[in-house]
Amino acid sequence: MSYSLVDQKAEQSIHTLFSFLKTDSDKIMFGHQDSLSYGIGWNYADNPEKTNSDIHRVCGDFPAVFGWDLGHIETGSAQNIDKVPFDEMRKNIQKAYKMGGIQTISWHPTNPITGGNTWDTSVRVLEKILPGGEHHHTFTQWLDTIADFILSLVDEKGAAIPIIFRPYHEHTGSWFWWGDALCTREEYIDLWKFTISHLRDTRNCHNLLYCYSSDKVTSEEQYLAKYPGDEWVDILGIDVYDFPHQGVDYKKVLPECLAILEKIGREKQKPHALTETGNLCVEPETWWTQSLLKLTQPFNIKWFLVWINIEDAQYYGPHPQNKSADDFVAFYKHPKTAFLKDLISD
Repeated sequence: MSYSLVDQKAEQSIHTLFSFLKTDSDKIMFGHQDSLSYGIGWNYADNPEKTNSDIHRVCGDFPAVFGWDLGHIETGSAQNIDKVPFDEMRKNIQKAYKMGGIQTISWHPTNPITGGNTWDTSVRVLEKILPGGEHHHTFTQWLDTIADFILSLVDEKGAAIPIIFRPYHEHTGSWFWWGDALCTREEYIDLWKFTISHLRDTRNCHNLLYCYSSDKVTSEEQYLAKYPGDEWVDILGIDVYDFPHQGVDYKKVLPECLAILEKIGREKQKPHALTETGNLCVEPETWWTQSLLKLTQPFNIKWFLVWINIEDAQYYGPHPQNKSADDFVAFYKHPKTAFLKDLISD
């Protein structure tokens, strides 16, 4: 199988992972954000020697794809945006990789101009952090902090753990400081290219696949409006949440978005995935089989990842007390879905 990676010096583990993602499969891998770090009624500190997960508590298996986030590492904080210590995150990434899982990392950085959070869109940022900008040196130091963490992700033999890195996501919306209304096409592309060049060429991080991930779109043109080019992207992604409280018609929007994503993915011969999704507190009892599975089953996406289970009022995966737990077991048993045991047995 022929393919070209963004990083021509990529570790063999990256070639192995990418080749796996390029292989045709009739299954979709299930992913969950921070699955080993916390859940409803527990967190990593309760029993640090035990491997826990709300997903495992419901179905007896772990996700195939484990999501993590580096937000706040750039500030020197010991904990990420969801209060997970980075030392603990590193251990859990190593643990999940040893178990046989696939790792994907996003980044919700603070606003480098104001010091506000990722959602602070009060000023235009990109022109000030790109080369020549007054905050470029600071931003470069931020990327060095990212690189230091990435380079620390090694297995028991000291080999680099392969990571799918998904920066500057949901850029087709305007709620993050790199969002659509906050920068030009050229600025976003320059940010993407500078980030990769610094990690890959300056810091020699050769254990990364790079995932370009939009929010929901209505056309190929919108999805590709700030696309940096095939040579700068390994994987295509899209984030689509089932948010009826925000007026989202998930059963209409998700298939439309996946059809756009799949068409582009086939044309560019790149793996593609539903990189974030979920229903807040999983309100419909049959959401897993009658919404997520039914809507994604016709498509050849590689994985779907649901977001965090951080508190009783904010969770996207099942947990034993959630009324969708039985439906999730049916979802787990369906031949279309793949979990950790499926990866291990392949």
